[in-house]
Amino acid sequence: MNRRTFLRTASVTTAAFAAVPYIRAASSGRKLRTALIGSGWWGKNILREAMASGRCQVVALADVDANILEISAEQVNDLSGDTPKLYRDYRELLTREKPDVVIIATPDHWHALNTIDALKAGAHVFVEKPTGHSVNESRAMLKAARETGRIVQVGLHRRIGPHHVSAMNFLKSGAVGDVGMVRLFAHGGGAEESPSPNEEAPESMDWDFWCGPAPLRPFNKKLHPGGWRNFLDYGNGTLGDWGVHWLDQVLWWNGEQYPRRVFCSGGRPVRGEAVNDGRGQTSDAPDHQVA
Repeated sequence: MNRRTFLRTASVTTAAFAAVPYIRAASSGRKLRTALIGSGWWGKNILREAMASGRCQVVALADVDANILEISAEQVNDLSGDTPKLYRDYRELLTREKPDVVIIATPDHWHALNTIDALKAGAHVFVEKPTGHSVNESRAMLKAARETGRIVQVGLHRRIGPHHVSAMNFLKSGAVGDVGMVRLFAHGGGAEESPSPNEEAPESMDWDFWCGPAPLRPFNKKLHPGGWRNFLDYGNGTLGDWGVHWLDQVLWWNGEQYPRRVFCSGGRPVRGEAVNDGRGQTSDAPDHQVA
């Protein structure tokens, strides 16, 4: 069974991840062997917070781009004195390094496989939101966490920001009164979108491995770095990016009372029809969505 098939047919379960704020080292004073998969700017932000806790030793970094790996390793060494080993293939990292904790900050389409493999290797996992690229991927991740007995925390940082915590305490106190409807908005700029030309991937980068379990598209600077969030093969648009935080805050407020049904509509009336014609590409996620 190949990876794509596995994620489509994985057994499902209906419960949600339990958020755990941190993991204590097994013995007093021992630092947790920590690895980062996805060593770009956001992964480094998360890793810096882990290093600042004083409870981790950074043993390894993984990324499909050799240049990013070198830059990240230098920054880790400057901040902590650790000299992490570098891997282009995260699976090799898991096999050789046996980390206690794995931080995952790859694009959304890799979250499920990264997380499941890390759990099976015996690691606890901090994975950036959203959990997976689809509901079934997220359910497969949950199943793996339960079977391995490892802890998984999802990067929903609005649950710990002091101003968010203060506001939530106010809402939960009842001082706001009876609430009959909640509306959440995420706005961004936008205009009609023109195709960006395809080109060769940088020599330092394994583009085929970056695409991984998702469809293989030609390299395009509109897609990488960062733009993949608005390409539905790899992300889920603004609703799947920023909307995750907003929706989670409502669940936090109402005590995790999940809706029985969810409806969503959207389109691209501003950006226009998506293009992927072999010569160039536009994004293909909706430029507006209502859920």
